[in-house]
Amino acid sequence: MEKTELIVPEGIKDSIFQYRFVDLLKKHGKPFSGKPTIWERLQQAIENDRAFEESFNQFIIDEISNGKSRQVYICNFSIESLAILGNYTSLQAKMAAKELPTENLNRLLEADVEDGEIVYFKVKTDEMISSKVTKISLSFFNEMPVEDESEGKTILRNFPNYVWIDILPDKKYLQIKVRPAYANHIMNLQESKRVFEYYWEFLKEKFGIVFTDMSETKNTLYNMFKELTEKAEAPYTKKVESIMPEVDKQVLKLAESINLLNYKDPVDIPNRLARLFERALILSDLKSYKGYNLGKIGIVDRIDFSDQSGARVNALSGNEGIEVADIYFDTRETLDELKRLNKIWIRWFVPTEKFKLFKDTNNTLAPSGPEIEQVETRIEVMNNRVGIYFLNDQSVPKEVQDHVLSLFREFEEGEIPKTIN
Repeated sequence: MEKTELIVPEGIKDSIFQYRFVDLLKKHGKPFSGKPTIWERLQQAIENDRAFEESFNQFIIDEISNGKSRQVYICNFSIESLAILGNYTSLQAKMAAKELPTENLNRLLEADVEDGEIVYFKVKTDEMISSKVTKISLSFFNEMPVEDESEGKTILRNFPNYVWIDILPDKKYLQIKVRPAYANHIMNLQESKRVFEYYWEFLKEKFGIVFTDMSETKNTLYNMFKELTEKAEAPYTKKVESIMPEVDKQVLKLAESINLLNYKDPVDIPNRLARLFERALILSDLKSYKGYNLGKIGIVDRIDFSDQSGARVNALSGNEGIEVADIYFDTRETLDELKRLNKIWIRWFVPTEKFKLFKDTNNTLAPSGPEIEQVETRIEVMNNRVGIYFLNDQSVPKEVQDHVLSLFREFEEGEIPKTIN
């Protein structure tokens, strides 16, 4: 058997945590510990198992397209863009005219690529209609200049990075995934923004994409907020609703005692009291409110919006969540009128491949359902993009990113995602 030499470029090594390579070897039943380095272990596995080599190549694609600390920017484009993007022949002609690859390629494991070069390109077409393009994937090798402090000196070095782009003509949107540069362990968001803007302009110029304004997605963020908070507050709202006739009765009595003729306008006192009761119930049961239970797909931690005067409102109290923020309760009615959010922080409940166990009637351990992982995100709407940032996790697996992104798309398309069973 011809020996396949494995050379993993430094940029790939820097973009994928070593434990992910170890997990790959474990998954395929390969030796993963001991004296040889992880790279020697991978070399041995590839030499002895060609099927593993295919799995390894797909692993690299999955990791680079997701991988470390990804920021995902979503952009919608107009139907007129499909004249090129949606047709395979037109797409090839356009790429040839712009001196871009016209055939699928994978150079992710090549060591001699230069800054700005395409290292991955793949076009998927419809199984029934071969001329119809369903997905275009591209990856660019990108070097970011980063100031790094070492032994009291500031050194400018190039930070190896990969930008990943998925274009989905059928759904008229695309994703640009950027890994932020780190300088002294501080995320460089400005550099990420610069990289995004460069490739946004690149796609306009090379592919003739006509992007649409993303401002309306502020309404989608409100719908996400409304759905998630109503689900979380439902048990407490139900309790308060049961006492509202008595609340209304007592408020009327007290209003009459001070000669207040209208106790619902300009201030709806019973409604305000209902909110206060709900808040008190939530604060006395925070663990349950913030935790997973049947029917919840996530919990809102924080929101940011602009009121009718243009003033910004950021509902957060210290390091705690929205449920304890006074400003959230004070502005809830205003928000329900506006139906728009600039930013939202959500902790999603994501089912994993692991299963919780319980003892059945025979005292035997049996699976009771998937374990739930909490994934923190911030979603922000800008004129030309929606940014989805995965927080507090340096590496977010493909299946987790796909789950969160699919939930966002369902809300964007006017659907309410199914709850986790």
